[in-house]
Amino acid sequence: MIDGLSAGTLAELARLERTRTYLWPGAASGAVRAWAEHVRLPRGRTWPHPGHGPCYCCPDPWESRELLDQIARALSRRGARELRRVLAGHDQLWDPVPRPYRGEGPW
Repeated sequence: MIDGLSAGTLAELARLERTRTYLWPGAASGAVRAWAEHVRLPRGRTWPHPGHGPCYCCPDPWESRELLDQIARALSRRGARELRRVLAGHDQLWDPVPRPYRGEGPW
């Protein structure tokens, strides 16, 4: 379950997780959870945590965020819009200065 998504989008996510080879059941919710937990850490604590070496016990939040972008591209327009709206709330915690998406703006 991902708070903020409609039942239709959740069903679409479940279908994608069953049919795409790069996904598995619960991949989207796990990635949202990993990213949400990471952005709420104090700014000095980054992943992997210093002094602990590679951490195989928890997902890489940056890989999770990239996976969520891939999932959003595979969803319908409506589903992608809903997922991006949920992610925008978490992204705001990481980088409070809004930045345009690629292709927007003068640069």
